[in-house]
Amino acid sequence: MATTIEERRPAGRSRQATGRGSPQAAPTKESRKKRVYWSFLTPALVFYTLVSVVPALAGVYASFTEWRGAGDAMNFTGLANYERLLRDTEFHTAFFNTLKVVVYCGVAIFVLAFALTMLIREMRGRKTLRSLLFFPYIVSAIVVGIALSMLLSPDGALNSALRGIGLDVLTTEWLNPSFLFKTVMVAIVWVTTGFYLLLLMAGVDRIPPYFYEDSKLAGANALQTFWHVTLPMTWDVVSVAAVLWVINSVRIFEFIYAFVGTASNPPIDARTLTVEQFLTTTGGTNPAYELGYGCAMGVVMVVLIGVLVVLTRRVMRRDAIEF
Repeated sequence: MATTIEERRPAGRSRQATGRGSPQAAPTKESRKKRVYWSFLTPALVFYTLVSVVPALAGVYASFTEWRGAGDAMNFTGLANYERLLRDTEFHTAFFNTLKVVVYCGVAIFVLAFALTMLIREMRGRKTLRSLLFFPYIVSAIVVGIALSMLLSPDGALNSALRGIGLDVLTTEWLNPSFLFKTVMVAIVWVTTGFYLLLLMAGVDRIPPYFYEDSKLAGANALQTFWHVTLPMTWDVVSVAAVLWVINSVRIFEFIYAFVGTASNPPIDARTLTVEQFLTTTGGTNPAYELGYGCAMGVVMVVLIGVLVVLTRRVMRRDAIEF
């Protein structure tokens, strides 16, 4: 009887019970996928850590020091740089100018982009028109900035053309320090709108045409069609575009610097955080080489971007519409 019971016992269970002679489990499909995944991801993670994470952490540490750059020792000063930021009026001006770019230019860009989207959605040659509107964005920011500053100078092409047709009353000192930053913001809107127009039109193009046909049959005008059809069905694209704008707007540098001051330091009223940081560290006619203080400005910019991105995502949170 004992022999019969032993013969009927499953061989696998017998080996598991004794713990002897158990064969090594073959790698599953999931484990093989993980190995391949990490073999490709690890080099990229190492490279990203060395190139981005380590320098960023070094910059954070440098923000707590007094440092003039390579060759000089870092003197740890604690929160002295951040306390100085609270008292620095030039930094305050640059900070609020950056917020103006984020808010005022952002609103203008998205209003213009949506208006142009609805205007050229059914036009012939709309692809060509989109390319023309996108063209200023792909040209070097430095080239565009210098060209616009020459165009808008007191004796530039714009004022000369106005005088030539007898409209002297419309000539303006566009680059006057008290008026300069407003001109800069208008130029930013002109240069940047084409990029966000392409993003929004990509969202509009995927909307099935019958939604617009039903809207026309219901008697909706252009504004109602935009509010009830276009905007809800492109909201995910708008959300992504808004986040991209927040990140990019805080980091605008080349265009503003080329526009407001390449031969001399830009006026204080026309500076943003990136320009102020550049002048504080290694830029301008008389570089200050205050790299510790400049790193503190960089930390503030990173925190500002993070806060604005979180606020933008929360404000624009909405359930996606499937169609």
